[in-house]
This record gives sequence, structure tokens and C-alpha cells, in this order.
Amino acid sequence: MTDEQKALRSAARELAARHAPERGEGDVPVGPHDHDPKTWTAMAEMGALGLPFAEDVGGFGASPVEVSIVAAELGSAGVQTAYADALVAASLLVSSGSQSGLVEAVTDGSALVLPALTEPQRAWSQTFSSMTASQVGDKWVLSGTKEPVLCVGSATHLVVPAQTNDGLAVFLVETPVVSGARVALVETPATLLLDPSRTPAALAGAVNLGIVTLAGEALGAMDAALSMTVEYLKTRKQFGVPLMKFQTLTQRAADMYVSLELARSTVLFAAMQLADHPDDAAIASRTKVVVGRTGRHIGQEAIQLHGGIGMTAEYSVGHLTARLTAIERTFGDPRQHLAILAGSVRDHAMVDVLS
Repeated sequence: MTDEQKALRSAARELAARHAPERGEGDVPVGPHDHDPKTWTAMAEMGALGLPFAEDVGGFGASPVEVSIVAAELGSAGVQTAYADALVAASLLVSSGSQSGLVEAVTDGSALVLPALTEPQRAWSQTFSSMTASQVGDKWVLSGTKEPVLCVGSATHLVVPAQTNDGLAVFLVETPVVSGARVALVETPATLLLDPSRTPAALAGAVNLGIVTLAGEALGAMDAALSMTVEYLKTRKQFGVPLMKFQTLTQRAADMYVSLELARSTVLFAAMQLADHPDDAAIASRTKVVVGRTGRHIGQEAIQLHGGIGMTAEYSVGHLTARLTAIERTFGDPRQHLAILAGSVRDHAMVDVLS
């Protein structure tokens, strides 16, 4: 890391420590958290919301590497935010080139713009939307349903892909009416951001940024789960000796460490590659597969090596595992991304290994 990146990591770690959730007493819910304006304002003041965007739109001209550094510290402390989603939406706003004022409002925290990409009872897809867009005179209206949309109750705007007669386009909806995590639009006025000719590349780049952000958060969560597990094995005694004296348990912890370091290398490489090739689908899919599998491995092992306490709602390791599970299935799950990677194999030459 450069000195600037180390300073950014320290600032993000301090912010995450101040806003980390308190656990240990009472009935503690596990699952998505509501939007926390105080945490969001602190992230805006630190500059996290504008990191990967150019300075002329209110950003800081950094790269996905810096984004993953901030996300890792949030994940390690268990701070759940709409960080990845907001960066996806902001990336699409920047790509449109027509919403510089709103982009500045996003980066300073005064506006919360979120993407509405997922649909109920439908597999993840960034190339198809059942939301339809119709042109009425010189204006656009949208009809359809998106669900679930994280923290949508606090959103000031939504960025929504919708199907037009010419293909998939991206629209901006202001002050959406929502019910829980569901967005149901019925001929709702919208502003065209990206026409069908510009949507595929912009949407791919935005989603890839979201993937590497969540991958960074997953790294932090896995790191915290492993550290808690190792500390538990050192201090918890069974038959009068620490659990770390049992070889099988230490071997399982070592396997967790190897998985984590593989994921760390994958995420850092992906962040550097996406800085130069933001719409590289293969890099994003590889990252999703490795991080998804590693998160499941580390989460499950952390709970099992903790024994009964790992199953309680008050103990942090369960919350970290729940978050890792949610990340695994955001922007597509490992199975879907494996299918994407398998589909690209046909582009490679055939090799006869026996000749």
C-alpha cells in the first residue's frame, strides 16, 4: 500500500470503530440493517462516497482499490451500509453525463441514490428487466416491480433499468413510493439517463464496481471471523487445555487462513484490473465465485469451531456469517457466475494433453 492508502485505511478503521453495532445483550436481530444517517454522513465527510469518481463531479479520482480498502474496514467492524449500492447508482449517474449536480449531492451525502436492479421471483440479471418504459409525448413513464432494494425507504432517488422498444435503458426516478423493500411503479414519471446503446457497458462497469466493493466488505468480515476464531481457540479450554492444542482444530483454522489469503489476492487483483477495465465481466465473475465460496467456508467453520456460542444471536460471528451469506447472493450468486465463466470457455483453443 502507498502512504495515502494506509492513511485512508486508518481513517476508515476509526470511522468503522465509532459506528460499529453493539452486540452482546438482549435479543439482537440478524439481517439487513436500516439506513443510518449518522454513519452515512461520516462516510461522506471522509470522502468515501466519492472515492472512485473524477474530481470534476465532486469525487476524488481514486480507484476500486481504495474503495475495497474502505469496504474491508466496514466489513471487519460489522458496519452494514448501502455503500456498494450507492456506488453502483452514482457510477450510472456519472456515465449519463447529465446529472453532475445530483452526483455532487451523492458524494457529499445530501442525497441517497440507490439502484433498483433485482426483481421478485426472478434470477439476477443485468441484461434483462421486466420493468417497462413507455414514452408519453416527450416524457417517460415506468411500470413494474423491483424487490428487494436495500435501504430504499431512505432513498431520495432510484436508478432503474427498464425495457424500451429499442432495448434496455436506465432511468432516474425521484422520491419513489415504496413498501418495505418493494418498489412498485405504475406509470411513474422518470428521466432517461442512458439509452440502449450506452446501457450495457455503463451497467456492466457499475455492477462490477459494486461487486468489488462487496468483495472488499466480505474480506473484512472474513478477517474478523478468522481472528475471533483463532482467539477463541487460544483461550477456550477443554479437558484442562486450550482448544488450540487439538491438532484437528488448528488444521481447520489454518485452512480458513489459506482460503482467506486466496480471496484477498483475488479481490486485490480484481480491484486493480477493474481500475483499467471497468466492464471486464470475467474478472468480476471470478471474484464473485472465489469470495462466495470462501465466505461460506470461513463463516461455517467459524461457527462450528466456536461451538454453541457461535449459534447465539448475541455473538458477532453469526452476524458476520449472515452478512457473508447476503454478499454471496448479491449481484448474482457463485453458480450464476460460474455459468458465465463456463460460457467463455468456448473462446479458448482446444488442447490435446495426451499428444
